[in-house]
Amino acid sequence: MEILFVGLLAIAVLAGIWYFNRSKGFDANNDGKVDLNDVKPVVENTVEAVKQAADVNKDGKVDAVDVKEVAAKVTKKVSKPKAPAKPKAPAKPKATGKKPKMTVVK
Repeated sequence: MEILFVGLLAIAVLAGIWYFNRSKGFDANNDGKVDLNDVKPVVENTVEAVKQAADVNKDGKVDAVDVKEVAAKVTKKVSKPKAPAKPKAPAKPKATGKKPKMTVVK
């Protein structure tokens, strides 16, 4: 189970790095090749983008206030849905004591 979690975490990290650097590319130092010298600027760019996205109230820091705001928004959107209304049963025909008329279709 732990290996599955680590694998999913690695995929999420790689997806985040790709997402926040997709417009700039991975050749951060513009030397024409992607190597270890590009890792630090790419990671720094990703961390900065995540911080900006997580700073909900735009006060320059990610803190408990941001977490509370996100939690409040999530709990509003994830409220229990109302149970669907039960459909009404079709009305039964009233008994009149008369025999129903038969219609012949030609």
